[in-house]
Amino acid sequence: MFLIALGGYTRGSGSGYGCEDLWPMCENGLLGGLLPRLDFHMIIEWAHRWVAALVGVLIIVTTISAWRSRPRNLRAVIPALSAVGAIVVEAWLGRMVVKGGLAADLVSLHLTVSVAIVALLALVMVADESPGVRSSQDAAWTWWIGIGAAGAYAVLLLGSLVHNLYVPGWPLVGDRVVPDLGNSHVALHWSHRLVAAIGLAYLVVLAIMNARRKRPRSEQLMVVVSLVAYALNVGLGAAHVFTKVTSGGLVAAHLLLSTVVCAALIVAAARSGGYANGSIGTDA
Repeated sequence: MFLIALGGYTRGSGSGYGCEDLWPMCENGLLGGLLPRLDFHMIIEWAHRWVAALVGVLIIVTTISAWRSRPRNLRAVIPALSAVGAIVVEAWLGRMVVKGGLAADLVSLHLTVSVAIVALLALVMVADESPGVRSSQDAAWTWWIGIGAAGAYAVLLLGSLVHNLYVPGWPLVGDRVVPDLGNSHVALHWSHRLVAAIGLAYLVVLAIMNARRKRPRSEQLMVVVSLVAYALNVGLGAAHVFTKVTSGGLVAAHLLLSTVVCAALIVAAARSGGYANGSIGTDA
């Protein structure tokens, strides 16, 4: 999640082209591009790339550990292997983002895969939990939480499309209930805020249902965390508009909280669905 926030800061601070179109090295950097010059944007982009490389190594180590464990827990191995594959795709997308001049659609796709990797790692974590935090299965409740996670993912991706598109007015786009939807930028902002508002209402209902259900505390806590993070993120979204989308720090925080919401709901859904209970099986 830190890497996603760092990526958001890299984009929001205008550092995405800090190494120009050279990848994975930095154009005109030190030691043939292996190290950055004392240039702010180059240092940020360089740091983003090398933190990403470190995260990739950690995911590979995690996957090897899951594979070598006995008995082998396939519920941990399968998403871990999937995360390794996703990391390869993500690295290629990172290269394409740089070579493609930071095209908005490629940046959004890059973020899509990043959050998917977080989701896969969340499943690895739940699959490896001790019996003390496992919970009984509740299919209906799992669906409720899963819908919330999918909605949060949709809000995040819509937000990635409007990041650099400033439109005044909050919470109403252009201070109008129904703005000029013929303008594609306005339509994207309006869609993002509408879906975000629906998502907030849904999470409030989910939190009320959560309080009334007799579910394990660790599972209930994840639902509460998702609502609190989402509510805080609404405030960050407003601040992003009021600062005319110029703050890299706000972009990073906004992305971080969005990812926290998704991850918390995925963990809650996995626990509720009995993902740690091993119905997929083990391999000795």
